[in-house]
Amino acid sequence: MNHLRKLFVSDKQYRIFLLLCLTTFFDFLLVGYRIYYTGFDYEQLASVQAIANTRSITYMFLIWNLFLAWIPYWISMSLEKINHKWMAVPLLAAWLVFLPNAPYIVTDLLHVGYHPPVHMWHDMMLIFSFAWTGLLLGFLSLLDVQRYLQKNVGKNWSNLLVWITIILCAFGVYLGRYQRWNSWDIISQPYQLFWDIMAVILHPVNYMGSLGLAVVMSGVLGIGYLTMKTLVGEE
Repeated sequence: MNHLRKLFVSDKQYRIFLLLCLTTFFDFLLVGYRIYYTGFDYEQLASVQAIANTRSITYMFLIWNLFLAWIPYWISMSLEKINHKWMAVPLLAAWLVFLPNAPYIVTDLLHVGYHPPVHMWHDMMLIFSFAWTGLLLGFLSLLDVQRYLQKNVGKNWSNLLVWITIILCAFGVYLGRYQRWNSWDIISQPYQLFWDIMAVILHPVNYMGSLGLAVVMSGVLGIGYLTMKTLVGEE
C-alpha cells in the first residue's frame, strides 16, 4: 500500500482514489450479479461483436465505458508529476479527447428497460451507479486540471478554459451518443469526424432534435462542477 500511496501527490488524492476504486468495484459486482442471475454462458463471449450482441443480457458494455472514463482521471493526476511543462500540452490534449467518456455513461440510462429475469430496478440502479462513478471521475479530473492551469496560466484563464472544456465535453457526449463517434476516431478517422462536426456547426437546425443533448448536458455539467468545487472548498 505504501508503494501505491507514493503515486499520489497528497493523502487526500489517495483517499479519493480509494473511494473511486470502491465504487468501481461495486459497479462490477452489480454487473457480475446480473450475469450470474441470468445464468449467462461465458462461451458466448468469443469476440467483441459477441459482447455487443449480448449487451441487454450482460451489460458488460458499461465496464468498457467506465474504463474509458478512468483515462482522463489518470491523465489529470499525472500532470503534477511531469518534469517539463511543454509535456503538459499533449497530455491535456489527450485528456480533452477522453473527458467526454466520463459523463457519457449518463446517457446509457436510455438502456433501462424490462430485461427478464432481472428486475428493472436492479438495472436502473446498475446504470445509475456506473453513471455516478463516471461523473465523479469527470468532475475530479476537471478539478485537477483547473488547479494545474491556475498555477501555470492564472486564475482567470484557467476559469475560462474550464468552462470552454465543459461545453466541448458536452458536445463530445452528443457526438458519441448520436453521431456514434469514439475518442480514438480523432486518429483513425480524423477527416470524417471533422466534416461531421462542421456539418453540425454549420447546419445546427438540421440536428435540433438531438443537439439539445449537448445544451442540456452543458448545464448539468456546469452546475455539477460548481457544486463539486463548493463541496471540496475550491475557490
